[in-house]
Amino acid sequence: MKHIKLYENFIAEKAYQLTGIYGAKGIIGKVLFAFKKEVEKIKYEGDADATLAELNEIWSYWADRDGSKIIEQEVMKVVKDKEAIVYITATLSNSQWIADVVNRLNTPTGTELFVSLKSDFVINIGFADDVDASKFDRKLGGMTNTALFVSATTIVGDQDKQVGYNNIEIRNSVFLSIDAK
Repeated sequence: MKHIKLYENFIAEKAYQLTGIYGAKGIIGKVLFAFKKEVEKIKYEGDADATLAELNEIWSYWADRDGSKIIEQEVMKVVKDKEAIVYITATLSNSQWIADVVNRLNTPTGTELFVSLKSDFVINIGFADDVDASKFDRKLGGMTNTALFVSATTIVGDQDKQVGYNNIEIRNSVFLSIDAK
């Protein structure tokens, strides 16, 4: 059975997850969709700084609590063996939402505020040395490479440089659109 939104639901929503070339897919898309549900009532009232402050305040506690759970659950759905994973890290709490300036979507007289994370959203999944990470790269929507250890939220395990190339990195830019009232 397909769920169809009522007209009232469309009117009430204010924050939208962008699709197409601006849309995040896979695990990152699921995290963004869940966050959009958390902030869908935020309104852009012409003050981008106030809207961004409200968005970042919600993100700061939501990302570590709910975002981490979603990432761990989605990785475990694919990998199925917790012993195969050495660590899972993500750039969650150290990311900040900013007004999108790269794509020039925001205009001074605009009725929407387009926002993005300041840097790419990155998830690193390190596998034990007896597990071949390349078996999971397509299923997880990432690529195998050596992880760059930056300030990231550790979701499972501890970061270990010995994992080397047996790491899957999932990377994407994340965008939201917030409507005026």
